[in-house]
Amino acid sequence: MAEKHICLMGDSIFDNDEYIPGEPGVIEQMRRSIPKNWSAFKVAVDGDCIEDIPNQLEKVPTHTTDIVVSIGGNDLMKFRHLLAQVAEGANLDELIASPLADIEIAYGWMLDAVSERGLRVSACTIYTAIPFAERKIRDYAPFAIGAFNAIIQRLAEARGVSVIRLEVVCSDQGDFSEMSPIEPSSKGGQKIVDAILQTLGPS
Repeated sequence: MAEKHICLMGDSIFDNDEYIPGEPGVIEQMRRSIPKNWSAFKVAVDGDCIEDIPNQLEKVPTHTTDIVVSIGGNDLMKFRHLLAQVAEGANLDELIASPLADIEIAYGWMLDAVSERGLRVSACTIYTAIPFAERKIRDYAPFAIGAFNAIIQRLAEARGVSVIRLEVVCSDQGDFSEMSPIEPSSKGGQKIVDAILQTLGPS
């Protein structure tokens, strides 16, 4: 079996240790799940956005063979205030069109920057079953996130980048941290690790 050295980039999807005290975070779960001759490293930072990926790229180990990036959720959170307007009768498609267009440009640029390393790259979509406390966000966020996921899939496929669909992987309430619903729980983290390893394959 060929060695793989996996680098996790992005935000708190991979940097979730703070939100699951006493339990293993995603990077530790990854290290426990990979073959002995593989390695895993994390440059993901809780709270980071698409624009922060260049800083993370500078920290990617030189022996890395595979990069997995999960980013964009915090970019979307910047526009959560728009959802209140939907409850007042505004059209959701029209509200999110301009923000999504800006995010699409940034995400495409990010994928190009990561792909320039010449390594195998996998990109994660954003999960949609987040148990937000606010009713209006629970009602309307899945649609907005779904629209962004379509962008991720389109941009990734155009560049030959594998897509890991976290909206499929994490769909149960127990997959999310009790401390913060936008981060994965230990249960959700293991599901994410399993999905990554299934995507990377044995060789």
